[in-house]
Amino acid sequence: MKSLKIILWICAICCLLGFVGAALPLRATFGLWDSVGVQPPTADPITVFIFRLFLATVGLIGIFFVILARNPLQYGAMLLLAGYGLVCFGVFFFVGGIRYGLPVWIYFTKPVFYTVLGILVLIFRKKAMEANIV
Repeated sequence: MKSLKIILWICAICCLLGFVGAALPLRATFGLWDSVGVQPPTADPITVFIFRLFLATVGLIGIFFVILARNPLQYGAMLLLAGYGLVCFGVFFFVGGIRYGLPVWIYFTKPVFYTVLGILVLIFRKKAMEANIV
């Protein structure tokens, strides 16, 4: 169960960083994009709104992972959602990177990271549930 908690805390911290991104000035965020060679989008109000809304949503998902990490066995069904959700997010991220023609070094690490974390959540969930039954 300790391994499951560690994985969930890693997910929580990574997602909670979305709140930091939502609070950063837009110039700083777009400056990061420019530094890695990605053309930032125009700073239209709707683009900024959707961008910040997405980052805030990722932060809220981080709160979901904090709740799971505190007592994983209490939320068995939610662990399935978290595991499969991470795997799906990793696959969508990978397909999106290919679809939009981004350089591989920009999008490759995150889908692998999320997919591996999702698989680990599913594996450790099963082991924790089996250990809890015995």
